[in-house]
Amino acid sequence: MKKQIKVYITHSIRGKKGMDATKEDMRRNNKLAILFGQSLRRKFPGIDFYVPGDHDEFVLIAYLKKYLDEKQILNVDCEIVEGCNFVLAYSPDGYLSRGMKIEIEYAGEHGIPVVVIFKLDRTGENLINRQIQALKR
Repeated sequence: MKKQIKVYITHSIRGKKGMDATKEDMRRNNKLAILFGQSLRRKFPGIDFYVPGDHDEFVLIAYLKKYLDEKQILNVDCEIVEGCNFVLAYSPDGYLSRGMKIEIEYAGEHGIPVVVIFKLDRTGENLINRQIQALKR
């Protein structure tokens, strides 16, 4: 039996505001990523899409209370990336955050393919599907 394909969705949490992002900015960015992940799960059933925003309530609280810093969070994210078949960078505004770049670089250093899309249109779906089909071979 083949192992299920697992895809890590890297997305911006603080967005273009960076360190000036508010708690609401971060929640809004996570919500966009969560909705994106839900769309992916409908379009590509049977694929395990890991969306950090789905699990970010703990991380957001720990970050805002300074229990965890950005480096610690990204170290954990990169451990999760290592267990995935490919990384899908979701950038609806064309912006790749510092954290996204770190996760993408980590994937590249570990031979994990990376696909970047800006929206889930026909082009984006085709890019994702090509990568999934390549993994199934």
